[in-house]
Amino acid sequence: MTIRAVLHPASVPGLAEEVAATPGVELVEAVNDDDVEAALADGAPILLTYTWHERFLKPGLKWVQGVGAGFEQYPLHDFDREGIVLTTATGVHVCVAEGAFGLLLALTRRIADAVRDAQRREWIVREGPELAGSTIGIIGLGTIGEAFAKRAQGWDVELIGFKRHPEQYKGVVPRVFGPDKLLEVCRLSDVLVITMPGSADTHHLIGVEELDALGEGWLINVGRGSVVNEQALVAALASGRLRGAGLDVFEVEPLPASSPLWDMPNVVITPHSAGNTPRYGERLGRIFRQNLLAFQDGMTWVNRVVDGRRLDEA
Repeated sequence: MTIRAVLHPASVPGLAEEVAATPGVELVEAVNDDDVEAALADGAPILLTYTWHERFLKPGLKWVQGVGAGFEQYPLHDFDREGIVLTTATGVHVCVAEGAFGLLLALTRRIADAVRDAQRREWIVREGPELAGSTIGIIGLGTIGEAFAKRAQGWDVELIGFKRHPEQYKGVVPRVFGPDKLLEVCRLSDVLVITMPGSADTHHLIGVEELDALGEGWLINVGRGSVVNEQALVAALASGRLRGAGLDVFEVEPLPASSPLWDMPNVVITPHSAGNTPRYGERLGRIFRQNLLAFQDGMTWVNRVVDGRRLDEA
């Protein structure tokens, strides 16, 4: 017996092939939102998507496999009421850690400035600070935060972290602080790396006070734009209180052309692309197959979201 799974067209390369090759699955590759709605209305119980519209909430829908790590776009209360399981793609984005390093080095080693100079054919020798000897604070020690920490271990830096339940942490960061010590993490850090997902609990977690505590530091955000109060960030950058920011995510995406961030010389921008990798589809395909076993045979779900957070998230 086969089961129908609908794939939203705004997906990732390779995922359709992974799902189609899964035994017992009939893949419906939708070409637009109307196509998705029609397939779900026809009784397909599985939807793979990053995008959500209210009209996708059909009686036959039983499981949504998110294509991204975040889940703030989904109506969690509606899902709970209708008994719809939501799982995310957490774990496929380890390359985001590399993106965070790229943003950080582009700022501190003045690589972004050199690129701008080269476009004008100008030879300007600049000096940039070393990361060695600095303290890097990681806000969010999930899969991506831990991947960043592991890669930073050989850089002669001190690592500290922030996590909702620090007592449950078992990773490589020596000192991990809880929610009541966020300002302390900011004060101690020369670099603040944000890898935390967006949610009601994390909205504007980093605001005026936290940026003031960071002082003449660097901020890297590869988590969610909503975690940082963007207005406060712009003010800190414009005043020179904050030395620079490397941003892959923003409160509004695409980043509006009117945003002052575009013109700031101490800002490096990438278009929410740090997680893009040719291995994305393959990794998400593995998660989908594990969760298919949970859906069909009662096995353990991977990355299941319950009560507004993933069950494996601490």
